[in-house]
Amino acid sequence: MQACDPSLLRWRQHACGFTLVELIIVLVMVGVLAVFVAPRTTSTQIITLPAVGERLIATIRYAQSLSMSQGQRYRINFTGSTYQITDMAGGLIVQPVSASPDATSVAPATLSGYNPPLINSYLAFDGRGVPYVSATVALAGSATITVTAGSETKNIVIAPETGRVR
Repeated sequence: MQACDPSLLRWRQHACGFTLVELIIVLVMVGVLAVFVAPRTTSTQIITLPAVGERLIATIRYAQSLSMSQGQRYRINFTGSTYQITDMAGGLIVQPVSASPDATSVAPATLSGYNPPLINSYLAFDGRGVPYVSATVALAGSATITVTAGSETKNIVIAPETGRVR
């Protein structure tokens, strides 16, 4: 192949580089490929449900260990799309996985199916790690919290007396 020397060029003989048409064709081809590849690489539902479930399990365990190490009750307040750790007076506790004490969102997943129903929408732990569904009522049977994302669900089960989470 002959090197491109500008002094040898005469009206389009031995042109150097790409033409504008060639560059536009390459850009169009890259754009078409991106349209087909991008949707396949951005699916978040596969990651969302297991991640949300594991984070909720870790938060429940953290609230239990916090109760046992501090010798006082802490609770996890639930809504349909968030949860947060507070003390029994309602004061927010900063979680180690979050930079702020704001409620942790589970969107696009939802929390539901509290079985047995949580009386005040919270689960509390005493200084021994025993779960309570209100200030005076201990968890009588295994509690199940259902995390739902699309058509998939994950059940988180909390055992009475020991507070074991699985």
